[in-house]
Amino acid sequence: MVSNVVSNRELFDYWYSQVRFKNETLIAAPGHVETFKLRHDCTNYDQLWKSPAVTQLPGLEQDRTVAVIKYVCTSRVLQRRSTLLRSKITEIEDSYEQLEAERSNFEKIIRRFQQVLFGKVKEAETLQAKIRTLTTENEALKVEAETSKAYTELLEKFETLQKAFEKESKRRKELGKKNQSLGGRVAHTRRFRKERDEARAILLEQKEQIAQLTQLNRTLETQNREMREQLSQLQPQQSLT
Repeated sequence: MVSNVVSNRELFDYWYSQVRFKNETLIAAPGHVETFKLRHDCTNYDQLWKSPAVTQLPGLEQDRTVAVIKYVCTSRVLQRRSTLLRSKITEIEDSYEQLEAERSNFEKIIRRFQQVLFGKVKEAETLQAKIRTLTTENEALKVEAETSKAYTELLEKFETLQKAFEKESKRRKELGKKNQSLGGRVAHTRRFRKERDEARAILLEQKEQIAQLTQLNRTLETQNREMREQLSQLQPQQSLT
């Protein structure tokens, strides 16, 4: 079949249809891949130019055929790579758009959560303020209750004292009546107590006078004894003179 090919166009079309791809992963690799590596590792280039249909051709015809095979394998694998990469780009763009849409949705959700959270924070602050107010009011009520209790206790104390005062007043009135009926007896008792106290005072004064006289007597006795001793000492001296 190859020997019947005459024009370059026919030769090109024939070998173009014979190209087969392999190792699609390497063809679609996102990084840089050398062209010769794509040609050798991703097409059947080596099988084609080494086939008997090519190696049996005469020198120049074989060189022309190998050049065509090299070109069609290279161009087709590069086209395939371009198609796969563009498809990958489209997928990435679609994924990006999807991610952008999801991000937008997430941002909306986050904003709603923030609004809800902010509302909850404000609600919590309001509740805390109410709690502080209620606590203060409760303390004020406690103070008022304690004040009321103290006032009640004061009234009860006043009432108790009033009853005691009335009882004491009643007792004194009754005692006054008894004193009026026993006026003479009380006067006699007072007079007796007065006379008794006066007698005690006189007796005490006499005791003090007796004590003073006793002390004076002791002093005089001491002086008298001393004078006698002096006199007894003077008598021997007079006899010597």
